[in-house]
Amino acid sequence: MISIIICSRNKEISTALEENIKSTIGVEYEIVTIDNSENKYSLFSAYNYGVTLSNYPYLCFVHEDVFFRTNEWGIKLIGHLNEDKCGIIGVAGGKIATNVPAQWSNENRYIHIIQHYKNAKKTAFLKEPKYSLRPCESVIFVDGVFLSVRRELFSQLKFDESIGGFHSYDYDISIQAIVAGYNNFVVYDILLEHFSAGFKDDSYYNNLIKVYKKWAQHLPLYTSDIANETNNDIQKIEKKRLKKLIRRMAKTGFSTKEIAKIATNFIEILKTKGIILDVKFIKLNVFFIKLYKSMLFYK
Repeated sequence: MISIIICSRNKEISTALEENIKSTIGVEYEIVTIDNSENKYSLFSAYNYGVTLSNYPYLCFVHEDVFFRTNEWGIKLIGHLNEDKCGIIGVAGGKIATNVPAQWSNENRYIHIIQHYKNAKKTAFLKEPKYSLRPCESVIFVDGVFLSVRRELFSQLKFDESIGGFHSYDYDISIQAIVAGYNNFVVYDILLEHFSAGFKDDSYYNNLIKVYKKWAQHLPLYTSDIANETNNDIQKIEKKRLKKLIRRMAKTGFSTKEIAKIATNFIEILKTKGIILDVKFIKLNVFFIKLYKSMLFYK
């Protein structure tokens, strides 16, 4: 009943993951492995290709460096997916997509993962849901470590291969689902253990910027339960996120010229939404970027 689609760096996924899925899923399933050992596919194209190879009515896109820690998680997943107007289901996500590119985890994040980090003193952390008595939480973005959707929705949704690479596929398809009139959820009755924390380089931010530009006319988006507080604070949130984006671009190797161009573009977008930021704001931030980079050089 569930097609599990995995894009692998190897020709096959590990036997340990295969056994883990077999012993925990609790329903009929198939594993569709896309061999990407030679980097033939972007993650967008790999997942779209995986859908064409799959047979079951429920699709689950999963990273290969995970273990499932919930028995009969497949039964629970199907129950969630059959809720009215359900779009994408995951185990981590965020409630707000502003006009300015930002990680979904910046504010209003909901996570149900045992997460491993390379540089942490502890080897793993269990991220508990904020409201543990709820079975799920409405979100805008669903993190790509685990994405699930009914096959029938793929008549309306598709991973956008024009973006390319390995980042922001989850941001894009999450917004697709919301714009199409569906609701995305983080669920609390499926627990995943994830063995890597990801890597945010310049390609991560380039893809994030592409997605936000693509959906600019539909932004900002936020769940109904935080609409009032977000509407009141939107100018503060946008300014904070633009400052953070500028810092992140500086740290990941964007040139000052690129940063100024991208920041100006988003200031113009904000202007059309009634949020005014002075151009001096960019110049000041670019100054500090130059200062930061020079300090690194002489350190």
